[in-house]
Amino acid sequence: MNHRFLALALAGTLTLGMLTACGGGNDGISETPNTVTTPPVAESVMPSPEDSAPITEESPDALPESSAPVEESETPSSTPSSAPSAKPTSTPKPTATPTPTAPAPPTPPVKPTPIPTPTPESKPQASAVQSTWNDISKLSLPNLTAMDDATLSAMYGISASDLEEYVCMMPLMGVHSTEFFIAKVKDGKMDTVKAGIAKRQADLDAQWSQYLPEQYELVQNYKLVTNGNYVLFAISEYADDAVTIFNSYTK
Repeated sequence: MNHRFLALALAGTLTLGMLTACGGGNDGISETPNTVTTPPVAESVMPSPEDSAPITEESPDALPESSAPVEESETPSSTPSSAPSAKPTSTPKPTATPTPTAPAPPTPPVKPTPIPTPTPESKPQASAVQSTWNDISKLSLPNLTAMDDATLSAMYGISASDLEEYVCMMPLMGVHSTEFFIAKVKDGKMDTVKAGIAKRQADLDAQWSQYLPEQYELVQNYKLVTNGNYVLFAISEYADDAVTIFNSYTK
């Protein structure tokens, strides 16, 4: 770089010298038109070895530009080295041929195990009283509520101590006369229980005789059935159905 600047400086000096010589030659041209004055030839100035020596950083004559680091060109090369190379085509792996296996022997058909028909002994056991009421309750009946021991004693005059089990249902609303009493009576207490049922039926007859004739008709057509120690008292449009159900569990 220093050599280039020095060569440019020498070339500039030679150019100035030649221009100066040309200017002086014009002044020395004689008035005789045929006389031509030859311009002086400038001596070639060759740089001495000392002048061509490289300029070190310590040289005071070094140009500022010579000490500046040369910036690398920011123009990227036409073929960047980081460009991904073409992906080699992968050779498909040969598919392994499955080893033929011997066919499995045919499985004999499995005969379905017949489902045993439940016997009466395998069914959940429910008492005759509860079973009778469960079937009666599936009929289209009005809303009913169960009597407790105190209500049973007040309405029927029957003590719960005279019964082994009972279900007594009466209507929730006073516009229905439907009522059921199903019980298993203790030994020797059937007459007492039947007397209590007769008392309840007489009270209902007096109550409905002057109120809602269709409900009074149900009271008049009540059913009272006994089978052994079991008793049924039914006032309902389904009284006959209730008797049939009762007999199916107590006979």
